[in-house]
Amino acid sequence: MKKIICLLITVLLSSLTFAQKDRFYFEASERLINVDDTIELNAFADNIEDGTLKWKFGGEEGKDWKYIKGYTATDNPIKVTFKKLGPTNVAISAKRIKKTTKKVNGKEVIEEIKESLKFDKKGFLLVTEKGEYSELNQLFAEGTLDSYVKLVKKASKLTENEKYSKDPFVFIWLSRGLYAVSMNLEPSEAVGKYEPYKNAFNDAISALSKAMKLDNNGFLEVSKFSDFINEMQNKYFVEVLGEQTDVDPEKIDYSKISGALGKYAKITKNPICIKYYQIACMFRLNDANAKTVLKEADLQLAQLGDSAVFSETDKLFFANGIVELGKFYAFKKQSNNICGLLKKAIFAVPSLMEEQDRYESFREMNDSTECPE
Repeated sequence: MKKIICLLITVLLSSLTFAQKDRFYFEASERLINVDDTIELNAFADNIEDGTLKWKFGGEEGKDWKYIKGYTATDNPIKVTFKKLGPTNVAISAKRIKKTTKKVNGKEVIEEIKESLKFDKKGFLLVTEKGEYSELNQLFAEGTLDSYVKLVKKASKLTENEKYSKDPFVFIWLSRGLYAVSMNLEPSEAVGKYEPYKNAFNDAISALSKAMKLDNNGFLEVSKFSDFINEMQNKYFVEVLGEQTDVDPEKIDYSKISGALGKYAKITKNPICIKYYQIACMFRLNDANAKTVLKEADLQLAQLGDSAVFSETDKLFFANGIVELGKFYAFKKQSNNICGLLKKAIFAVPSLMEEQDRYESFREMNDSTECPE
């Protein structure tokens, strides 16, 4: 406990030190915008040289974006209109004079050093189609198998168009359409015009993976598609892994589970959530790399901090992965390893101990394991 308190004090002091430093960053009035929208960006830069602040945007000026009349790259705040679909990088640069004191011939002399500054954010803005692809939305709203197929065809064509190929919302629409097809298409119907959609669920996973790769800053999670992403993740956990984890332990196909986990890693922002499940599979399959991967996972887990936002399904995978690895340690009579594993898991994701029903197996293992204080 003393170590944890010391760590918290150190983090707090570090935060206070950081807060006292000169600011150099920017904010935007909106970050998810439509084509031809105008937004205002404001730089917060302390003690910089006059006239040295400069903005830079990804793409080509005039073609992909342009300054509103009366504004230039050195203005602050600044107003810009964006024309190109997809993520847009934003950066500012400036120069600052740093004053340092040093001794020359026994006397203190103030020396001025010119410092170059830069602050950039990849994919800071996301430009999407006006109306969030209203035609695709209408097809989805019709709610028939044929309307879902039409949605998939139209969305698929858009993903192949260079103009739309960087917009994650196109791919999330494609995924949503494919998923709807998979839910409404009976296996016996996957013939004729519906034959291309016999693997619609797997194709939906691939499209969602692409959407999440393009979405560097979590725009999808705060959009109307957040519920869809959660549903896809949860269905993957229940239907793809459920059939394996519910059978007799001696009959579990760990190779199949490992393969499924690898696919889930593509539709989560936190691949660490499936790492311990994968490691448990590796140990069960006598994989010589298991210990090395475990060390890497422990390091990643320790570095997570508060920035990691686990979805509900992420936490389910994580909790079950810890339990599976714990079962392996119990089989090997390695109780100390179980204790260490549980402590790391609880420290990283405290909510595993708060939500009783959802993580029941994790709590049971924690309660039944005798660990030294």
